[in-house]
Amino acid sequence: MDTTEEETGTNSKQIQPRELVAGVINLISLPEICIRVNSALEDPNHTSKGIGEIISHDPALTTRILRIVNSAYYNFPNKIDLVSRAISIIGEDDLRGLVLATSALEVFDRIPNQLVNIELFWQHSVFTGIVARLLSKQCNILHGERLFIAGLLHDIGKLVLYYKEPEISQNVLLKAADSSGLVHEAEQELLGFTHADVGATLIEAWQLPDSLYHIILNHHSPGKAEEFQIETSIVHIANAIVNSLSPDVPVDENLLSESNDFDPISLQITKINLNTLPNIIEEAQQQTHEVLNIMFPMY
Repeated sequence: MDTTEEETGTNSKQIQPRELVAGVINLISLPEICIRVNSALEDPNHTSKGIGEIISHDPALTTRILRIVNSAYYNFPNKIDLVSRAISIIGEDDLRGLVLATSALEVFDRIPNQLVNIELFWQHSVFTGIVARLLSKQCNILHGERLFIAGLLHDIGKLVLYYKEPEISQNVLLKAADSSGLVHEAEQELLGFTHADVGATLIEAWQLPDSLYHIILNHHSPGKAEEFQIETSIVHIANAIVNSLSPDVPVDENLLSESNDFDPISLQITKINLNTLPNIIEEAQQQTHEVLNIMFPMY
């Protein structure tokens, strides 16, 4: 590496997303319970009772799922005390998403990261996922739970980068801060790719749905999405909203409507009415606190 490369922290080794993910995939493989549930759901002869029995072997997961199902996140009028009953009410897609969501912290808790406040990271991620889920209702998207998962996981590539390339990542963060720019733009300049590329590569390695791959890959540039463009635009908008807010800060309507973080094409694609955002954010703030306390009690 020459002096210029050392000073700027450029990717002189030409590291690529696949190499980064390959270097940590054993460390951040999905939990066995998540794999078993996904496999069972693919079996055409599976039953809700059978899926419930698989999940019941993990008491912590069972407790979290039932607490979420009985929270304001779903707002059901009657208490649900069996996973099999929860499946029949929320549906298998939602269940699959909740199992994956509750596995996310366990997976990345194995990776030490000195460059990120992990509590704030998950707060941002959960908040983004919940906003995306609520926006999906306005856009008449079926199975909005996948938008929660996409929002929850949209930045996971950052955690891989921080762990595998802490020096370059530090330079990325400094460059973004010094120039009042965006982290993904600094990543592109110094690395030649972004955390979105790394996150999508991890989704592919985990063999998760194509929709998650495309949404995470293009969440900063929804106009480039060749598939799932509406869903990608929703997560893009949710991320921009959350970047302007916090679960503890009252909604500023002007801040939302005047935000320059929205790619204009995302609003054209989704036709989201910005006047509805304050109500959506208020509901998302309430749900975020509750979901964080359930999913990540140690935070």
